[in-house]
Amino acid sequence: MEKMIRLRRRHFEGISFRLTRKALVEAWLNIRRNGAFSIACIVVAGISLLIFGLFLLLDGSLNNLVHSFEERVGISAYLKSTVTPSEAAWLQSRIITWPEVDMVKYVSSEEAMQTLKADLTGFEDVLSTLPLNPLPASLEIKPKNPSQTLSIVSQLRNLPQVDDVQYDLETVSKLIAFANYFRILGLVVSLLFVFSTWFLFSSSIRMTVYARKTEIEVMKLVGATNNYIRYPFVTEGIFYGLTGAVIACLLLIPMQSALVASLNRLAFLAHIAPDQEFLFWVMLALLVLGSLLGALAANISVRRFLTE
Repeated sequence: MEKMIRLRRRHFEGISFRLTRKALVEAWLNIRRNGAFSIACIVVAGISLLIFGLFLLLDGSLNNLVHSFEERVGISAYLKSTVTPSEAAWLQSRIITWPEVDMVKYVSSEEAMQTLKADLTGFEDVLSTLPLNPLPASLEIKPKNPSQTLSIVSQLRNLPQVDDVQYDLETVSKLIAFANYFRILGLVVSLLFVFSTWFLFSSSIRMTVYARKTEIEVMKLVGATNNYIRYPFVTEGIFYGLTGAVIACLLLIPMQSALVASLNRLAFLAHIAPDQEFLFWVMLALLVLGSLLGALAANISVRRFLTE
């Protein structure tokens, strides 16, 4: 019994190997027959997947930027000049008890001036000539959630010790809106290119199928299954998509390096640059997408012929 199982297993493995080898050989012959059309398929696939990969990189950077701004969303409550440090400390202990507030930090007018001098390097002498420090003391408040900013602001404006309130929510909201518009536009453009790639794959494989129409009909007459006939064409489609994805990945590597270098020139944007791990997942997504695109386009094209 075990001997029969081993013989059947060897027979099955032999058939699988021969079928795979046959599919690869026939797919390569089909690609060579199509010539320029095959090259066009690979080039278009590479361009389409490269555009999609660039969109993913830029979208990842934009998401990092939005996330960093959300983390830094803060409220500055400027205190009146009559408020003493002890009153400010009492007010700080009161505000920290609000359920929407995550952190409260007291910044004296002297600390605010020191921060301004650090930000305006080279203008320290000019600032030193000021007769009085014009910067007021403030409470720097961080909400637990950016969506709770307006609620905190409305409460702060009701406090008699607070002279003015400034917050960054409007900037973050505009940035989030821009990110959403960019994401929609990028998806639309990417889908258009993916559709053109799909159409080109389907046209190429359909042309190959009709060129071998007589041969396929003979194969069906002698008992070849649909899967046996479909396998080489699906392999051809995978080759188109995978080769295009490899080209896109090779071009994406220097583009990612250029993007990182450009963002690193601006210190405040260096932290949003896509890292190597993110690039790896983008490249993996392109390889999978290219292979699936080619396989599905080929499968649908051959299925239409086989069902006619």
